[in-house]
Amino acid sequence: MDLAQNIGKRVKKMRNSKNLTLKQLSEMTGLSSGFLSQFERGMTNIAIDSLNKIAVALSAPLESLLKLPEREKEIGVIRSYEWDANFVSPQIIQYILSSQPEHFSFLPRVFRLLPLPQKQSIELYSHEGQEFIYVLEGAVTFYLEEETTTLYPGDSLQIDSGVRHNWANLTSLPALILTVNSPNPFLFLEELLKNGLDGCVELGQQEESE
Repeated sequence: MDLAQNIGKRVKKMRNSKNLTLKQLSEMTGLSSGFLSQFERGMTNIAIDSLNKIAVALSAPLESLLKLPEREKEIGVIRSYEWDANFVSPQIIQYILSSQPEHFSFLPRVFRLLPLPQKQSIELYSHEGQEFIYVLEGAVTFYLEEETTTLYPGDSLQIDSGVRHNWANLTSLPALILTVNSPNPFLFLEELLKNGLDGCVELGQQEESE
């Protein structure tokens, strides 16, 4: 189970223990029922101030919602048939390839890219770190500043994530890519717990929409 699901599951358990419905929690926090439902299933992001609203509504310390699970000592194998899907968008499905992603310095993931609707614009973005991309299936268009190239099965590249970039499936068939990101975006949680919970919690890649 990944970190997003751990926190969402913890919130759901606390909500049920207080006999609160999603609608009631929504009214207490100002967050939509749809968003809360997705959050409890680990399918969306949440800002730290929104998570604090939930903590206040549940009369629970914020730290108790963010508590990190103990690191497992056994071999943390994720079998291919156990991949847990998280929908980043209608066209992007994410699979985290780590049983405890919050404990490692890099994050391995597989993304299934469904064909994009025609004429959809591709927005480039940048962020801290570096990343590696390897195409497993299909053809993927990769954008790096003003350059564009098509990657096919077996092709790979590594970039400085501070340069504006993005990838997309512009074909009519699904594509599958393996990515490795460093630093691991999950690691910031440990820093939040150490430094007074300043900042924003991001679980997965999709931005919070209430």
